[in-house]
Amino acid sequence: MRQLKITRLEEWANRRFNYTIVVDGQEQFEIANGQEKMVTIDKATTLQAKLMWCGSKKIEIKADERLKEIRVKANKGANVLFPAMAFLVLIASSVVNLVYPDNGLKMFMTAIMVGGIIYALALLTIWRNTFLDIEL
Repeated sequence: MRQLKITRLEEWANRRFNYTIVVDGQEQFEIANGQEKMVTIDKATTLQAKLMWCGSKKIEIKADERLKEIRVKANKGANVLFPAMAFLVLIASSVVNLVYPDNGLKMFMTAIMVGGIIYALALLTIWRNTFLDIEL
């Protein structure tokens, strides 16, 4: 049996939420922002981090692997870049719709907004296990 340290990096994204660590399909414990916890591994194990209905990819740890630490963090694309870009597109399309109400640019900006909504839905359903990153 050996000890494995699981570290959640201190970050701004998801700072108010605890991540649940799942070991071999069973929820073991929650880890807060900037916190470290130890888990005992005695055989080949599957680890995953979860946040509400989203999570990270599953990683396999072999019994003979000599790992000391696993880091869990938010995926920068899904948690930081996408909300910022969605906000900028919303502001830009609102300004275009107010300034040029009968212009063809209005349809273009509406199409960009619909594309952003479709991406958000895909992120929360199809790609939900890429919302968090787990690194060896």
